Amino acid sequence: MASAGDQIERDVRSVAEEVAHAEGVELYDILLRRNGPRWKVQVFLSRGAENVSIDDCVRVSRQLSRELDVLDPIPRAYDLEVSSPGIERAIRTDEHWRAAIGATARIKFRDADKGNVLVIVGTVDAITDEDVTLTEPNGTTHRVAREGVVSARVHVDW
Repeated sequence: MASAGDQIERDVRSVAEEVAHAEGVELYDILLRRNGPRWKVQVFLSRGAENVSIDDCVRVSRQLSRELDVLDPIPRAYDLEVSSPGIERAIRTDEHWRAAIGATARIKFRDADKGNVLVIVGTVDAITDEDVTLTEPNGTTHRVAREGVVSARVHVDW
């Protein structure tokens, strides 16, 4: 059974996808979090190989704000933030993982044997429903259970 938060996220995602598409960009991800008595709604946009501009974010933010005011899917006051996911973007969905194949990622995960939280930085070689295969720069290959992933991001050496 889905929680009220899951339903709110689905509703906001649906509206955000429509608005983003109408404005010529793609919805990369959304995050909804409680922030004290208010909620924080973060909407991340992408445009394939091109960069998302500030103007894109402003247009989507204004229209999405109007749409959310009309539909009112969020039961509390909220702050809306619309931006690019950045170069070190989060990897959360199947689509994100597929797009990350061949890229370097930083994955924080829980070790299945001991429950310790570990971090690996390596090239994403493959994904399945069950695991992610990464190769570290030294050539060591790891298979990480996807259910154990705490967080993952595209990694850039600065």
